[in-house]
Amino acid sequence: MLGRSAECNVVIADPRVSRRHAMIRRQDDGYWFFDLGSFNGSYLNGARVTAARKLSPGDVLEFADNLYRFDQWGSSIGESEDGEEGFGSSTIALIRSTPVIILVSDVAGFTSLSEKLPPDDLAQVIGGWYGSCEMILGRHGATVDKFIGDCVLAYWTQVTPETHAAALRAARELIEACGQIQAGHEEIFSTIGQKFHSGVAINVGKVAYGGMSQREFTLVGDPVNLTFRLENITREMGEPVLVTGDFLRDWPQGRHYCESLGVRQVKGRAQPVEVWRVREYPE
Repeated sequence: MLGRSAECNVVIADPRVSRRHAMIRRQDDGYWFFDLGSFNGSYLNGARVTAARKLSPGDVLEFADNLYRFDQWGSSIGESEDGEEGFGSSTIALIRSTPVIILVSDVAGFTSLSEKLPPDDLAQVIGGWYGSCEMILGRHGATVDKFIGDCVLAYWTQVTPETHAAALRAARELIEACGQIQAGHEEIFSTIGQKFHSGVAINVGKVAYGGMSQREFTLVGDPVNLTFRLENITREMGEPVLVTGDFLRDWPQGRHYCESLGVRQVKGRAQPVEVWRVREYPE
């Protein structure tokens, strides 16, 4: 995260720079640069950034006359400094199998937004949403696994009553952030007659967790797939936040905040799933 706020990883002390101005994020295929809906814009090699751009070593980033150069250092995995491969220069991935709390949030109607909004406006809106997700989830102790287009996957590696409550608080703030983005771009949304909102699904399950490749540290397993499936039905059920019975199984006090919607068949799964809606949130 780059910006004027002290919460950013790179703090740029310039009043012309937005508090959360831009973000560099490592994806599976390299490092990508996003403008987070900044007031004065971000520039890459002299050109304004209006959509996500993949970075290359030597690229120059500019924020209101503040210049930074992007560089990458180090050898590829399994390759020594003289270019020879060897076991001694490789790192063996450590994969753990552990219960985690999983959260998935997805922007509703993104295809329609993409069709109706000019690319510059769409980049500003989604960039702002990315920034909000990073800040909210980080504040509540979650790790953002990845952004997949208009969707975010995050998780907590500690499964405790405190992290269960933190997940619900994060879900509430993610929903509220959509309203703030809507208000901040009201002129854009009023022209297309569409609201900016998202759905959130939360689940608990045992997953494989660790370095799956040199550039990817992630989690995989059936509970992850189930969380994505559950988020897909938030709009079908008209509920912004849904959780599974597994999320509440070892957190009985969580039933105070939730209401059962019964057992539902989820696409792609033979076993039905107990689904709960969140009716209030922990303070």
